[in-house]
Amino acid sequence: MQKQNSLHQYHVHNFKNLKSKPSIMRKIAICLTAVFTLFFISGNSQEKTKIKTKSAAKKSVVKSKSPMTAMANGIGCSTNEHFLLTTRLDTGDTRGLADNFYLWENGQTLKVKFLSGSPAMRAKVFSMAKEWEQFANLHFELAGDYDAANIRVRLDDKGGHNSAIGTTATQIPENEKTMNLDTANFYTEAGMHGTVLHEFGHAIGLLHEHYNPLAGIKWNKPVVYEELKRTQGWDEDAIYYNLFQTVAMMYTNGTGYDKNSIMHYPVFARWTTDGFSVDWNNYLSAADKTFIGQLYPKSGQRFNEVPRMIVSDFSSMNAVKDNARGGLSLYPSFYISTAGVAGKVYLATFFYDQDGNALKDDDDQYNISNVVATFRALTVNPNMKLSANKLDPKDFELFIPYSQIPVASGTNVQVVFRPFIYFNNEVKWLYASKPMMLSVIK
Repeated sequence: MQKQNSLHQYHVHNFKNLKSKPSIMRKIAICLTAVFTLFFISGNSQEKTKIKTKSAAKKSVVKSKSPMTAMANGIGCSTNEHFLLTTRLDTGDTRGLADNFYLWENGQTLKVKFLSGSPAMRAKVFSMAKEWEQFANLHFELAGDYDAANIRVRLDDKGGHNSAIGTTATQIPENEKTMNLDTANFYTEAGMHGTVLHEFGHAIGLLHEHYNPLAGIKWNKPVVYEELKRTQGWDEDAIYYNLFQTVAMMYTNGTGYDKNSIMHYPVFARWTTDGFSVDWNNYLSAADKTFIGQLYPKSGQRFNEVPRMIVSDFSSMNAVKDNARGGLSLYPSFYISTAGVAGKVYLATFFYDQDGNALKDDDDQYNISNVVATFRALTVNPNMKLSANKLDPKDFELFIPYSQIPVASGTNVQVVFRPFIYFNNEVKWLYASKPMMLSVIK
């Protein structure tokens, strides 16, 4: 049974206000992705407000306008991965790409619920998905129509194929899908098998194999850009982040590249300068089976363990004017569960104008990557469940002076609670609340 504590008892000893650690702020800013994106989460549809940092490259992953055309032309999965990825070097003795920060607990039973589809189609998809159980210490269990579920699948004929990555599914409201499967694209039994295994691979934490930095694919980029702009309606940024980007060595969890992985996109010979190609991979490769067994071992320890945390039951964030200190006190209400190994979590709020544009600040106080923010840092051990402002409505405070909010008195701003892990130069987002509008009365 997990130990439950109020965050209040950590307030004095373990929290450090960001303004007292400018060097940490700079390190975190360096580790953030080039575009600091605020997600207004609504299922798998995400409206993005871009907050430009020093490197202002735009990032977007666009779903195919025509899923049927997408399958015919080799782009069968529109899962959004780029916002999860940052940098760290690591090596090991296996292959495969996974985001270890978003893995489920080893041995966990994951409830799977279908939000649509015929009984026959539901049963077929579920049977195919359970193949992962042969090699991973995970179990899929069907949930009833009115039961809570970890993985919520919508079967339709227009939404393409996509899935939340691992435990990022916990950030999606329980009445919304975490996975979409487009049954209009199930042309063959083998193709359906490959698609189901691929998307459920994402659901248990796996990433696209063609992002592997060791793949060395010699893309014929002009040909790919022209073809996918014409057939998919994607712009160059979408093509880059779906096909050409590579990830840090950490995410390989090893030294190999597996062109036969179920998580690899097909690559047509016309898309490369040397004729390299990858066919549709519709079955688990030998490396897939080995790798998932190391991430979810049936005996022994999990490979490459990291801090893993889940923020849940975020219910509100009260704002209180503090005249004595000349600032604003924020009281977000939530639980946080910890697993893996000990690590540091930053419980942060970010400030935007009423249109969703970042409030910018360039000093060493109360900002992250030059976006106005305040947070407290907590080093936590695994296997804990902590509460903030649940047992006591004011046991956890985030404070910011009015002088650090660069707007005139009476201006409306938006505040978003967005905690993250900072571990070995990795920044991993845990949650993004809906924006709270408030008027700054100085």
